[in-house]
Amino acid sequence: MASKKIKPKVRQPKNSKVNNVKTTPPKNEEGAMIFSFKHLQLDHPKGKFCVKEKDGEYIFKILSRLKDVSQQKASDLRQSGGKALRAHTIDWTSTSEKGGFAHLHEQLQSVTPYQFQISANEYGRIHGFFLDNVFYAVWMDPRHELYK
Repeated sequence: MASKKIKPKVRQPKNSKVNNVKTTPPKNEEGAMIFSFKHLQLDHPKGKFCVKEKDGEYIFKILSRLKDVSQQKASDLRQSGGKALRAHTIDWTSTSEKGGFAHLHEQLQSVTPYQFQISANEYGRIHGFFLDNVFYAVWMDPRHELYK
């Protein structure tokens, strides 16, 4: 009779040390804003929404804004419109992309699209959509091409 191998249970510590630095897992705050880049389109067929020609300062501004926004609750951004962020839904009929996020799966195309500014008018907007408290970034729009 063959012996059955038993895998030992691995216990995940609440706190651990990495390179002699004590780490604590982040608390999963209810409704905290989370960003996903799963649906980010880096190469738009019309050459729009492209950041590859942008410099490090632009990327820094995006990351800084995402860090700031991640401190908010997703529901607050959706409900209040986030005046400081100029966050609001997108009405595709008044944009240069009448078909919306046409490259996404049909179910995702029916989700309400949102946008918010990176900073003032200098760095453009981020366009995407929410599923629960996750904002899926779809387009980075440094030149405000969605509303041209």
